[in-house]
Amino acid sequence: MSIDTYAICPCGSGKKIKFCKCKDSVHELDRVLTMVEGGQLVPALDRLAAILDQHPDAAWALAIRGRLLMDLREYDSLKENAERFTRLQPSNPLALTQSAAAAMFAQDLGKATELMLEALTESGQNVDSFVLDVASLLAYGLAGNGILLTARIYATLAFVSEGYEGSNMAANVLQQINRDPAVNHLAKFMPELIPRPEGVDWAERYDEAALMLANNKIVLAENKFESLQRTAPLQPAVLSGLLTCAVWRGDYKKQIELLNKLSQCEDLSADDRARYLATSFVVGPESDAISVEKRTLMADVDSIEETMMSLSAHPRFAELPPDFLQQLKGDNEIGPRAAYQLLDRDPPSEEGVPSDLNSVPESIALVTVFGRETDRPARVEVIGITAQHEQTARELLGLALPGRHFESDREGWLPINYIAMIQPGGLKITDPSQFESLQQNLFVERAATKLAETPVPLLGNASLKDTAGDDSMWLARAALLRYLEGEDGLVARDGTLIARLYEIGGRPTPESIAATGDEVENIPAYDLNRVDPAGLDVENLVYLIQRAQQISATTIGRRASRQLLETELPTEGELAGAKLLAYSFLMQSAASSDEAIENLEAAKAYAESHSFSTASLLLAELPLRLRRGEPEKFQDCVQTIARNHGKDPEVMGRLQQLLVQFGLIRPDGSPVQSRPAAPAASDGGGLWTPDGGGGGAPAPAGESGGAAPSKLWVPGMD
Repeated sequence: MSIDTYAICPCGSGKKIKFCKCKDSVHELDRVLTMVEGGQLVPALDRLAAILDQHPDAAWALAIRGRLLMDLREYDSLKENAERFTRLQPSNPLALTQSAAAAMFAQDLGKATELMLEALTESGQNVDSFVLDVASLLAYGLAGNGILLTARIYATLAFVSEGYEGSNMAANVLQQINRDPAVNHLAKFMPELIPRPEGVDWAERYDEAALMLANNKIVLAENKFESLQRTAPLQPAVLSGLLTCAVWRGDYKKQIELLNKLSQCEDLSADDRARYLATSFVVGPESDAISVEKRTLMADVDSIEETMMSLSAHPRFAELPPDFLQQLKGDNEIGPRAAYQLLDRDPPSEEGVPSDLNSVPESIALVTVFGRETDRPARVEVIGITAQHEQTARELLGLALPGRHFESDREGWLPINYIAMIQPGGLKITDPSQFESLQQNLFVERAATKLAETPVPLLGNASLKDTAGDDSMWLARAALLRYLEGEDGLVARDGTLIARLYEIGGRPTPESIAATGDEVENIPAYDLNRVDPAGLDVENLVYLIQRAQQISATTIGRRASRQLLETELPTEGELAGAKLLAYSFLMQSAASSDEAIENLEAAKAYAESHSFSTASLLLAELPLRLRRGEPEKFQDCVQTIARNHGKDPEVMGRLQQLLVQFGLIRPDGSPVQSRPAAPAASDGGGLWTPDGGGGGAPAPAGESGGAAPSKLWVPGMD
């Protein structure tokens, strides 16, 4: 094939072939691409190596070779290729991107981010697809390490780039961050650039910096914003520009610093100041300002049998069943001989759910007993105890195991919202639905008090309740409340929680947002739960429900769903079946399985009365029946699907997938005789990571969480 010498060289330099050093070897390009398209990757690499031996300046060969090495996961060779490419053309965006990829695979995300910034600066308006591919991969790594705003901005760059065909990867990163209920709503929206004031003498310099940001010239823009900061040190517009640059750099500590500075800008509203300070708690993997210290206590013991007898005899130490011990045993590790829940009060004597919620004990720590090992004596370890409860634990241990001195060590930190996740203990409850209901009732009864009375560093190691009358602490209290307001795992379980916390904290309760028409689509994620859906038309109610599904905003999703169920719908068209969306959201976000079943049955009745298909509802019913331990109703549901939808291959294929997942049949369709395990309810813990790793330890056997939030993502809503 003849080469157009006036075409842009594929090496990424931006020069035409006629004026590029690649002109003597680029005639080999067609042959190499033919081999790649035919799947002959290794022969293509060999051919590229031969070309580079003959033409050391063939940068296009280094560009293609780097992509192939990435595809083949030859990361050491990729690093060598990137170094050679960069030496040949130091400003080439493809060379910089290869170096960024090599740094990323070496787990150096900071260096990878810096190199990506350089690549974007050199790319200008025309960003190569390879740069966007690596940007998407970088977004995965950043998200997995809790650097969420930077992950979002790189994923968004790839997702919105016109003509880029690999945007699915970037879309997946955004979906995973958005729909994770463990990610605070403040991290689901990129802080916007604040407009500059009118008539300032630095207006032209600011506009130039903002234009550079828009053109991905991040490094150049940052230099201008830093110069502007010396002129206008406390201008919100300048600080927001520097914040955007810090997000691009992945420097979450700098992001925290700038967000703190923005919170001190008196030109901003009180709510904006609180929001910026609250956002500083969620931009990185640590949230020290609002975290609670967890400690470990440990003491050696002489006789493990006597220790276990002493602990079992004390009412505040509730022994856990043997199957829970298996969960505490790591790979190739010796697990504990016994484990106990350390209770905050004596357990009731009666079986079942106590009539008085005040008598229900909470587990405040896990006590484990280990036998003698080759290199260490028998010991007792108390893990997961907060600094607030350490003295209580020591007193109880002194009563159960007198004469033992327990050494204390810091275990780590947990954000304050985890304090509200109450774990009842010491009870004899065999019915999972009863236990589930008890957990929910305890949350409503105690969560607000626990959150309000827990000291945090943000408040000078005091609590929200203790500082309620301190006017000098208003901003810190407002920021803490703003953070808690964005925790879907909290607000979804108790609709009155936030209002009660604002009252205890001495702050005015946030006003509802009465949005109309197109305004609904412009509401940021962190304000979505404040929207009042009353008076909205059907289309906007549907939008709110879909948006709530996308970002796990359970409160507004429920409000909009209930409003939609009370709204008269058109009898024809795409909105005729919108109420099924509302029923589905209420079912998926239900606080208990009883509530989920109630909405499911209402949805099925509505679908049947309006001649809508019930297939999706029946498929959603299957895991719910298993979770509730209702095998007969599970079997009835399977038979109903087979009877009513047996001719629909898509429905039957999904049914088969579910039955395989539940362990009832093998992939070939043959039955499995062993009893299937009920699907575990998601606790929403832990940030999603690229390798699919979960977060958090499994709950003790017999304990059940609430219904998992919706996992459905509706594209195009962010």
